[in-house]
Amino acid sequence: DSGEVQCSEEMLRLYGLPGASSTFTWEQWQNLVHPEDRDPQNRPAQQLFAGRDSFDQQFRVLWPDGSVHWLHSKALVIRNEEGRPNRVIGVDFDITEHKRTEERLHVLSSAVEQSPVSVLITGMDGKIQYVNARLTESTGYTLEELKGKEPSILTVPMPHEHHAEIGKAIQTGEWQGIIRSKRKNGELFWESASIRLIRDASGKPTHQLAVATDITERLEMEAALKLSEERFRIAAESSGDSIYEWDLRSDQVTVLGGTEANFGWTAPWAGGSFMRLVHPSDRERIRTAIWRNLSSGEPYKQEYRMTTPSGELRYYADQGSALRDKEGRPYKWIGVCRDITEEKKTERVNAELAAVVECADAGIISKDLAGSVLTWNRGAERIYGYTAEEMTGQEMSRLVPPERSEEHARLIERVRRGESIQHLETTRLTKSGALIHVLLTMSPIRDRSGAVLGMAHIAWDITQIKHLERQLAQTQKLESIGHLAAGVAHEINTPIQYIGDNGKFLEDAFRDLLRFVASDTPESNGSEVPPSQRELNQGVLGYLRTEIPKALEQLLEGVDQVARIVRAMKEFSHPGPVEKMPVDINRAIESTVLISKNEWKYVADVTTDLDANIQPVPCVAGEFNQVILNLIVNAAHAIADVVRGTGRKGSIHIGTRQAGRFAEIRVADTGCGIPEAIQSKVFDPFFTTKPVGQGTGQGLAIAHSVIVQKHGGLITLESEVGRGTTFVIKLPLDGGTEQA
Repeated sequence: DSGEVQCSEEMLRLYGLPGASSTFTWEQWQNLVHPEDRDPQNRPAQQLFAGRDSFDQQFRVLWPDGSVHWLHSKALVIRNEEGRPNRVIGVDFDITEHKRTEERLHVLSSAVEQSPVSVLITGMDGKIQYVNARLTESTGYTLEELKGKEPSILTVPMPHEHHAEIGKAIQTGEWQGIIRSKRKNGELFWESASIRLIRDASGKPTHQLAVATDITERLEMEAALKLSEERFRIAAESSGDSIYEWDLRSDQVTVLGGTEANFGWTAPWAGGSFMRLVHPSDRERIRTAIWRNLSSGEPYKQEYRMTTPSGELRYYADQGSALRDKEGRPYKWIGVCRDITEEKKTERVNAELAAVVECADAGIISKDLAGSVLTWNRGAERIYGYTAEEMTGQEMSRLVPPERSEEHARLIERVRRGESIQHLETTRLTKSGALIHVLLTMSPIRDRSGAVLGMAHIAWDITQIKHLERQLAQTQKLESIGHLAAGVAHEINTPIQYIGDNGKFLEDAFRDLLRFVASDTPESNGSEVPPSQRELNQGVLGYLRTEIPKALEQLLEGVDQVARIVRAMKEFSHPGPVEKMPVDINRAIESTVLISKNEWKYVADVTTDLDANIQPVPCVAGEFNQVILNLIVNAAHAIADVVRGTGRKGSIHIGTRQAGRFAEIRVADTGCGIPEAIQSKVFDPFFTTKPVGQGTGQGLAIAHSVIVQKHGGLITLESEVGRGTTFVIKLPLDGGTEQA
């Protein structure tokens, strides 16, 4: 009744008046509403709500800063006893963002409907849900006819591979291309289309959007344009070529297009006689080819040399044809000339490279990504026995021994991924079935963008080298045995000495025992043994009773020690099988430690921590023993350099354990250590840190070859100068390889 409007603080914020007075007159309140949404009759509140029980509408309000906001107002009209409205209680909601979204959707919907391109939306089930007006106009279908149908109703049938390609492209982004579309009346036309996924706020795809433009007219115009460009037909077939005209009547040449870099001339250039520019040795051939074209229409395509205005001799590839007048007489020659000087240089380099490849002693082979042979040089023929004709287009699996097939498959896969395989020793089969040792290098062949196109495969036959290597290893082993022989003899001499001493003692003791027994017997001389003599005999017998068991124990201990040394020497030096066999590496290590004792006992103490539960390791026992011996001897020499002249001893510790599918052997010493700068070289053949004449540099190289190449294991080192070195060996328990 009073015309006052009371509102909450939140309501004031909706009208842009936070902190203002909460009481307004009806006129003040109306002034807050956008002019276009106010009561046009400017009625008071009692009249406005007279015929209503509730109020529900949307309107705009003007904030003091001039901005416009949308509100949704809901109100209840309260009446007095006479039924007249005397109060209105209402709630307002800010719907500005909702209205803006509606406006954007309306604009977007209008834009799509009025778009000059065709728009099609499908659900994730592939069924059409919406098409715009442009699509219905261009195809003749209505939205009702297309709803729920497959989009294929609008295109000519496509191969399955094309559908798969489109599906794959839109999953990762967008597919773009040209499609052949079909109208309702069966007429075909071309469209440039793009297809992509529509995703919700969480990124989940909800629809597929296809946008297409009719390019039939454009393609027809392009085709017509190509037909009208006959004069430059040859030029259109090449890119970056120079176009020239040769006036057959005046014998003048004019360069119409191209650059100095292409043709050596500044275009346009009137260069005089065409033949004057051609190298003298090529003129007659070119004249004949041109004459054949002019007389019989035989295609003209030649390569020749030209001398440019700067005097440089360059190579060109030339194509041309004659223009004829109404009577059919040729009057002008149009040609396209391409500079192929660099190509000729490349051809020459490639020819030289091909000659080198053919003459190479190594087998040089190229393969495609499927593994089929593309090129096969004479070196490969010599190594494997197959000719290039027999291997081109074939896979190299026939050269791989059955036990190497998995290794070969892994190598191929690694190269396909872009890895390079350097100097891998393995075995292969020749055409005759012979097993040979080869050293392989495999690398990916890439294009300019870096994509892998194929594989390069280089092989060296190292069968003879491996034979010599085995001989060298055996020679070194014999050398080691010879070097250790004096020490072993010394080790045997000590127990032999106390065996002899105790044997001599037992011999004398046995005589004394017989004599004392005889002298203590009354019947031996017919008289009683004097008491003093009997006491002496009892004392001697007591001594012999005590010492003879000790002598026997020492004698047996000496015999056992000799037996152990001899047995260890036999196990170390016996060649054994050349194939991998399960070996008790703990026993092998103990034997090697024993026979090498004379090498370390004066400079170091050797301790072992051998895992009694480690399973037998597949390896060649003799070669494994040689590796352990080399490491022990190297450790002893390194320690000797540290303790020499000090009277102290170092230590060598050997441990074994099972680490997953590998057996791990660690040989640690307290020697001088290896500088970090040369740690990467210690396994190189003939590399040694010892003075000249004191080392061959083959010990660690052979150890590396045995562990890595022959047993598929790994040998590494951990070293610190002044603190010592630890060599770590890993041997696969399943006969596989550490690298795999």
